[in-house]
Amino acid sequence: MKSFELNKNLLKIISLFLSVTLWFYVLNSEPLEVERKMSLVLLPPPGLALNVEVPKEIRVKIKGNRTFVQDLMKSNEKLFIDLKDHPYGQETFAVTFSPDMIPVPFGIEVLEIEPQQVVLSLEKQIKKYVPVKAKIVGDLINDLRLTKRKIEPKQFLISGPRSILKTIGLIETLPIDLSVLEGSGKIQTPIEILDSRVVIEDFIEPVFEYTIRPNKANFTVKNVKIHFLSASGHIESKDQFAALDVLIPQGDKAPSLKASEVKVIAEVPEGSNGKVRVRLRAELPNHIHLLQIHPEYINVSVNK
Repeated sequence: MKSFELNKNLLKIISLFLSVTLWFYVLNSEPLEVERKMSLVLLPPPGLALNVEVPKEIRVKIKGNRTFVQDLMKSNEKLFIDLKDHPYGQETFAVTFSPDMIPVPFGIEVLEIEPQQVVLSLEKQIKKYVPVKAKIVGDLINDLRLTKRKIEPKQFLISGPRSILKTIGLIETLPIDLSVLEGSGKIQTPIEILDSRVVIEDFIEPVFEYTIRPNKANFTVKNVKIHFLSASGHIESKDQFAALDVLIPQGDKAPSLKASEVKVIAEVPEGSNGKVRVRLRAELPNHIHLLQIHPEYINVSVNK
């Protein structure tokens, strides 16, 4: 009797497992309709360029097995259209999208494409170098000045339809606000958005290098201990302290700064040996501007 009850319970468990498996199979086998976006890549013939703006994406409605559709949704498919057989010299021509142009696995049906067609025009492609300009905005306080400004790269090689490139004389960065910059440094700065028909060859984001210095100092910090940094060996120097001329924004109180709030660093280049001349640099609290370090250079002896 116990054996019969055990077999009966086992059959119930097996039946439940099969029911759940069948339910998941039916659920996943049910056709699913979804919309997805695909990147549109148009490939003009060599020496030619598109002189009309076209959508960067198309919308595709597909139908198929739930699992296959979900896997397809995770991929980043692109639709490549080769224009080598399309007319050059004709004012415009149309490219119509059909389901057979969409790369989908077997069992997936393409129901709809939007837009169904794009109207294009080809023109002779040219290339030219154009300068890069840093777009400076904002103002420095009266006692500060921008003593160094440099943008790298200084120019870009661009390509595109001749009619468009004739109108482009330079490439500007996005605005660089002087009022938030201090001391010396380098910042990466994006460029203004160009016409989508223009391509920048070997693009790298420009770097703006700057130095902001006060015209005069209103405070001198004396007896600031020099910190020596070296991976080369033991360092000796007769110069152990420095003085800094700084500009401190004035409020109601007279300007003041303690030596303990400042750090002067002498960093010896790696691999140095013997006597080396090192330029000092300073680390200051925010909104305090360095005019000069005394001395600017010191001599050190490096013993490996």
